[in-house]
Amino acid sequence: MTKGEFLKSELLKGLNVKLKDFGFKLNKSSGEFTKKNKDGWYKYQIVFLNRNGGWELKPSLLLRFDIVEDIFHKTSGFEERYKKGTPTIGTSIEDYQTDNNNYRFYLTDENQIDAIEQNLFLLFKKIALPFYEKFNSLEKVDKALNNDLEDTSLTGDIFKGSKSLIVAKLIGRDNYKELEDFYLATV
Repeated sequence: MTKGEFLKSELLKGLNVKLKDFGFKLNKSSGEFTKKNKDGWYKYQIVFLNRNGGWELKPSLLLRFDIVEDIFHKTSGFEERYKKGTPTIGTSIEDYQTDNNNYRFYLTDENQIDAIEQNLFLLFKKIALPFYEKFNSLEKVDKALNNDLEDTSLTGDIFKGSKSLIVAKLIGRDNYKELEDFYLATV
């Protein structure tokens, strides 16, 4: 095991102990903590970027509604093995927060593990859990996606129209035709 692999493994192991109490399970290979629910799942993802013999960590928030993703993948062209892993909405914490704080961490040495683990856990409690609560229904996701048609922060540019329309159709939005016209005009 390389030093980098060791650092990553130890950080995830420690964070896993804390997140288990909230019902999140670690997928070590992807750096994701997942909590399944009746509609899909919530993920707290730690993206590990290789940097100069260490890691740059970027915590992210992902949420999936199976019904939306099942419809999306009827025409997505994604390989079958990727279909169960796609979120309906998601963003990094740094992109979600508007306070200009730095939400990335740099892990290069074993003595940094405890402090970074604690910071990631605090972000989980302060930002991730409220995010999952804020978007825990299709109606809430619809408002976030379709009340500001230009905002792509939760879906990215590529998926904004398709996921927004799927959600709008599922909840029976009154102005669905207007949304459809808008999103088709932006293709």
